[in-house]
Amino acid sequence: MNRGRQMCEQFTYLPSRVLVILLAMIQGGILNYYLVHYNSHSWFFWIAADVAVMFSFLVAFFISYRELKIVEQMKLSSQLKGKNNKKLMDAGSFPLSYFAWLVYSVMLTIRVALIYKNFAYRIDKGVFFGTNMLKFTIALSSIQFILMISAHHRALPGTPARNLINGLTIMVPFDLMDSVDIFSIFFNKESKDSLEDVFEYAIIVIASLNIIFSTAPLMILSGSHFGVHPVPTTIRSLYRVLQIAAINGPLLFLRIFMWHKQGEEVSLFIVKNIVVIVMIGMEVYESGYELAKPQDEGEDEDDSEMQREDKRPVAALVPYHNIS
Repeated sequence: MNRGRQMCEQFTYLPSRVLVILLAMIQGGILNYYLVHYNSHSWFFWIAADVAVMFSFLVAFFISYRELKIVEQMKLSSQLKGKNNKKLMDAGSFPLSYFAWLVYSVMLTIRVALIYKNFAYRIDKGVFFGTNMLKFTIALSSIQFILMISAHHRALPGTPARNLINGLTIMVPFDLMDSVDIFSIFFNKESKDSLEDVFEYAIIVIASLNIIFSTAPLMILSGSHFGVHPVPTTIRSLYRVLQIAAINGPLLFLRIFMWHKQGEEVSLFIVKNIVVIVMIGMEVYESGYELAKPQDEGEDEDDSEMQREDKRPVAALVPYHNIS
């Protein structure tokens, strides 16, 4: 029974990690087809880019597996001894997770920018490898991001760690799809030609940075050991502000511009941009209000909260599945 449980523990993360690599291979192969077929780019360079992405993911997953195994072993040892293990709280950081995602997102962004800037309007809508397949292929990054997150933690639903992870990452898949949507203007040659150069480059740069910006929550979660340590309010607030200033604010402006000046059909993602800006604005305001409170107002409450935290067992402090 114990041996079977140990085998299950070893393969807990295998499906999500295999899917991340498999989807990256499929996505890279299809994008390479567009680049070679429509623009005669040398396929050797893109194969090398795919190899670099695969290698980054493999190394990141190997390191994370080793770290999670250490966490599990130390957690079991702490439970048996009946006391907290300080080293347990120091394990579980995955710096290569965000590095691997950064390599992936940069390679993806380069290919996407080249496709939409140079020949997206030439892609036939009626064929299998047409505009719909291109949008679907790029949007696969949303699924890959979700799988990437799930491959690096065992935080149970309802725990503080899981709430932190969800709070930082829940909007990222929609932001990635947002970039795919705004790129669609380049499928129409008339719309592309009517764009001023500054707005054409603005769309490409902002949408591309949006894809790369998805690395930020992975960096924050790595620093917190995926929820084991709390994330400072200032860092969370800064991340929220950047979500407005670098993503949803510029995308909202570009959509209003295309709607009123270009006469383009309005995308429903314009409502998503507004909703996210309002929600984040309220969250940042409430966080700032809490920080501005006089220290003595929340002193008693903080002391009682700390006492409750001290009495919690390690299994409650570290949000991983029980393996005992």
